Amino acid sequence: MGEVYRARDTKLNRDVAIKVLLPAVANDPGRLARFSREAQLLASLNHPHICTIHDVGRKSSTVYLVMELLEGRTLDQLIPRGGVALDQFFDIAIALADALAAAHRKHITHRDLKPVNVMVSDDGRVKVLDFGLARATEPDLELTGAALTQPGTIVGTMPYMSPEQIEGKALDPRTDIFSLGIMMYEMATGRRPFAGDSTPALMVSILKDQPQLAAELRPNVPAGVSRLIGRCLEKDAGDRIQTATEILAELKAQRRAWESAVVASPMPLSPGSVPRQKERVASIAVLAFTDMSAAKDQDWFCDGIAEEILNALAGLDGLRVAARTSAFSFKGKSDDLRSIGEKLNVTTVLEGSMRRAGDRVRITVQLSEVASGFQLWSERYDRELKDIFDVQDEIARAIAERLRITLAGGRADRLVEQATPNIEAYQLYLKGRALVDRRGASVPIGLDLLRKAVALDAGYSLAWAGIADALTVLAYSGAARGSTSKLEALAAAKRSIELNPASAVGHTALACATLLYENNRAMAKQEFERALELDPHYAQGRSWYALHYLQWARGDDERGIAEAQRALDSDPLSAYVMMILGACLCTAGRLDEAIDMCRRAVRQDAESFVARWALGISFGLAGRFQEAISTLEAAAEMSARHCLAITALAGVLGHAGKPDEARALHHEMMDRSSRGYVSACHLALTAEAAGDREEAMAFARRAWDDREPPFILWARHFPHFRSLHSDPRFAAILREMNEPGE
Repeated sequence: MGEVYRARDTKLNRDVAIKVLLPAVANDPGRLARFSREAQLLASLNHPHICTIHDVGRKSSTVYLVMELLEGRTLDQLIPRGGVALDQFFDIAIALADALAAAHRKHITHRDLKPVNVMVSDDGRVKVLDFGLARATEPDLELTGAALTQPGTIVGTMPYMSPEQIEGKALDPRTDIFSLGIMMYEMATGRRPFAGDSTPALMVSILKDQPQLAAELRPNVPAGVSRLIGRCLEKDAGDRIQTATEILAELKAQRRAWESAVVASPMPLSPGSVPRQKERVASIAVLAFTDMSAAKDQDWFCDGIAEEILNALAGLDGLRVAARTSAFSFKGKSDDLRSIGEKLNVTTVLEGSMRRAGDRVRITVQLSEVASGFQLWSERYDRELKDIFDVQDEIARAIAERLRITLAGGRADRLVEQATPNIEAYQLYLKGRALVDRRGASVPIGLDLLRKAVALDAGYSLAWAGIADALTVLAYSGAARGSTSKLEALAAAKRSIELNPASAVGHTALACATLLYENNRAMAKQEFERALELDPHYAQGRSWYALHYLQWARGDDERGIAEAQRALDSDPLSAYVMMILGACLCTAGRLDEAIDMCRRAVRQDAESFVARWALGISFGLAGRFQEAISTLEAAAEMSARHCLAITALAGVLGHAGKPDEARALHHEMMDRSSRGYVSACHLALTAEAAGDREEAMAFARRAWDDREPPFILWARHFPHFRSLHSDPRFAAILREMNEPGE
């Protein structure tokens, strides 16, 4: 279609690339329209892995496009025989998935993704080029006039076409996913998955052949990558992995797992380079222990025992330990060891069971190798309950010995920290914290147990932090009046830190309490960041920092998303952290990604009403009202009509043009407030949903005057409050909230 020149932009003093249409093409209305389409599509995209457009224009008979200059080689020039090194594979594949996700969010399908349209610059940057065949499906991006391609027309480049392209069917972003699968296969093996001596033979291969991934990929390609490529290459678009966002998340997870399992060594990025094998380090997952007690009422105690061992092992150099929530996500499931090992990317798994009878416990543990299924070690401990910490320490030391982990300085001190000498307080803490972490109606019961724990041991730092967290959760969810819990919550958080200044849990508790009760953003920042400095892998602390502070308190959407992603990196199978990342994406308006992530959270934990709450809000903001309503109705029912679910449901109904139904929910909340406490913050939202702005403003003013924690948390940037921001009275409240000292 044209020629590309290197040129100098004399105004901005930079080198650029100029794409110039050949005269014969510039005079062809169809080709000129395609050129204009490419310019429009590129202009709508602003992404680090998509070539940037600077200008478009015509000079006399010359039609041109000014683009960023990239110096390097196209991907087809970089793939050596046998495929690229794994670190380069991840660099390129992640960049491509990221670029496609961005284009697809703009409703743009590339339709001609292939190695020659991917540039890897000399400094390692990956850029997708040539959107000349791309198609936009949003009305505001469509060109006027006749469609550039008619139904039944085959567009693309044959070796990288999807089956639906070959058959001339209507295309959507899933065609790019198939092309990406071919490219990932080629990067991993050095050859394409489909072949033929002629164009018809190649077409038949794409339509019929099933690549034998396990046999054809190099042995050092992770099994998870092989499965992902296979999911991209499904013939039926409906059977494929459905979004580039999901591919991106899976590639990042696979890379993290691979990097965690090996000691990094530099690899050249030149073609023909041979990837060097990397030395594997020990890795383990500690699964939730099974309750073998007759009454089956010690589940929380079993989890606590396993968690103490996990935490002890996580502190050892040379041993990578899967995060608690991810490891415990297999509880009650039938996954075999090999499946667990692949999903958590560990080489060994510790399983255990506990049977309790009175003051005696029997703990049985076994350490197994994932690859072979062989048992490496097992032991049974029959002890008195008061010796539980000693048993945990013995197990941790035995595992370190079996995995040949050298204890620093031959340390003889305990691996398992004894947080309290009082066994009864320890049991109350374990059960109380488990209930608080379930959220909803379980929180008050858990809070009562935590209070009993500190009554037995006033020096129990973790229990004090648990009390602060429970009170904060009750306050910001609108289940308890903030003014009555403020002093206890702040005192409990401060007491936790006094007892253990190095407690990341304690500093996180204080961060939340000062933010939500006192609107003290400066101190919240200080405490959140101190917590993460003490424990960078504390996923809950990083999650709250991301959503509560960075996004809802500060409006820093992109940093919030980045921190939530880091939390998920630390605990990749945690439904709660998935929900937090989904809420961050939702707040930032990245709704397709938010829906994908919240759906993952619901699949991971079908009993989590907060995951459904976040999913329902995301559906509603995306205009998918029926899905939003059904999701939030389910959240309401499974949470005994929690005010969070009711408020969100009312908001969706209001936006869906169903004010009568929204008003009915507002009346339900008002009736509830006549019989007990209901946050004015939630009443402001339901009144606004019902179309009563005056009542909504009255409740909003009351919520701020009373310094209600949910209002402090949400008023600035929570999506459902945005409709009130244009009201001068609400703007005045926001100014008061942002005054120094507030």
